[in-house]
Amino acid sequence: MRIGFDAKRYYHNRTGLGNYARSLVDGFIEHHPEHDYILFTPKLPKSLRTKPSNTVTRRKLSPFWRQFGITSDIDRNKLDIYHGLSAELPGIKPQKSKLVVTIHDLIFMKYPSYYSTIDRLIYSRKTSGALSSADAIVATSQQTKRDIEAILGKEDNRIQVIYQDCAPLFYHIWGVEELGMLSDRYRLPAKFLLMVSKFEKRKNHSNLLRALAASGIDIPLVCVGNKGDAFDDVVKLRADLGLTSQVQLIEGVPSHDLPGFYQASSGSVFPSEYEGFGIPVLESMASHTPVLTSKDSCMQEICGPAAMYFDPHSVEDMVEKLKVFVEGSTYSELFEKIHDRLPQFSTRHILEQHLTLYKSLL
Repeated sequence: MRIGFDAKRYYHNRTGLGNYARSLVDGFIEHHPEHDYILFTPKLPKSLRTKPSNTVTRRKLSPFWRQFGITSDIDRNKLDIYHGLSAELPGIKPQKSKLVVTIHDLIFMKYPSYYSTIDRLIYSRKTSGALSSADAIVATSQQTKRDIEAILGKEDNRIQVIYQDCAPLFYHIWGVEELGMLSDRYRLPAKFLLMVSKFEKRKNHSNLLRALAASGIDIPLVCVGNKGDAFDDVVKLRADLGLTSQVQLIEGVPSHDLPGFYQASSGSVFPSEYEGFGIPVLESMASHTPVLTSKDSCMQEICGPAAMYFDPHSVEDMVEKLKVFVEGSTYSELFEKIHDRLPQFSTRHILEQHLTLYKSLL
């Protein structure tokens, strides 16, 4: 097969959707070289001095190319499949190529107040267009599938749930010396809970801090993530609750250090109000670190019995579950269940699911 991918995120996003795109595309190139892969991006990053031979760019038309101009390039490359990896497909259908789109979440519709009016309009237009023109739709969780069908107003047999994986580096177990160097570099406490997430309102740092303050637990909390719309509020709330010395906020951690953070911690906490997949909980499990997370959206679907859960809207419930989690009585039990949970998220399994889907369209 000749398979094309929307590679804008592949080349330009270092987290989130970029990691998803690189994991899928690089996995195909490594494990299934029998197929041809063509990557489409408006422009290449400046750091890339030489254009890869399998990449199509259109720098001069970049603002509109992915929606309109790309169709002629898809036809010219005689693709069997074109896969939009982030909720976007060409506005004009190719002559022969089948169109596949991945929908990660519909948070902009579930929590519209977290987005500007213009962003909501752009996301809504692109997503609606992609859902309308797609020959197949990949939802990264059953939760996202339900959200898509709620928008469409009906069940849709074009939708297939295929989970995503996390980067292979999270499966690598760090040695004692490596962890020690990481702890020294970031001045980490000997024992701590970890939250990995961008500082956004829906990630719910605020209720986690309130629960920590109310619990009386003296274990440190380390929050790692990029600045977002909630960062200043988190800094203020930390001071108001008297947690400045107990809660450490760290920005700009490179991806290659994140597995060390998970493995150095006593457990990870992810109190997000809503996720389409929730990659930090998978990263934590891959790093063999037990998880305490929200019972809402897709978290129970992803973690199953390998995590503890709380109501992210109830500080009281979070306090109760934090105390049990920190006591460690369930730690070994969760640790054992992680091993049985991970195979369904393996790169090879996910690639095979995609190939089966692609072939079914031809």
